Amino acid sequence: MSFNHLIQTRYSETAQDGIIHHSSYVVYLEVARIEFFKSLGCSLNELEKKKIFCPVVALSLQYLKPLHSSQDIVVQITAVTFSKVRFCLKYQVLLEKICVATATTTHCFVNQSFKPTAIPKPLLEQFRKYENLPQ
Repeated sequence: MSFNHLIQTRYSETAQDGIIHHSSYVVYLEVARIEFFKSLGCSLNELEKKKIFCPVVALSLQYLKPLHSSQDIVVQITAVTFSKVRFCLKYQVLLEKICVATATTTHCFVNQSFKPTAIPKPLLEQFRKYENLPQ
């Protein structure tokens, strides 16, 4: 099971050569991840009000084909692994069903002192609904 989020690339994200700048992909992942969490019933803003944060602790991104402005892309997210405090997401950036980039991010939950804290129970239950994940 995966989550798909549609994004349109913008001219302001291009480098001088007309290709979407590599840093924009990180923003695409973030935008899609926030929507993914919303789809699971988890608002990161609400968690932050409770002093629970979800930083990225690792990022790996592979660029396969260039993107240009005004293209509709789909960021596809799959939850790959999770534990009590940490989880990993896998991404595919698709242009007309062609994979133009792949990525993985690892996250953890921390409190306001940046000490690890458990993944909120409702979110953990949603992760368990994904295929091929440990129960």
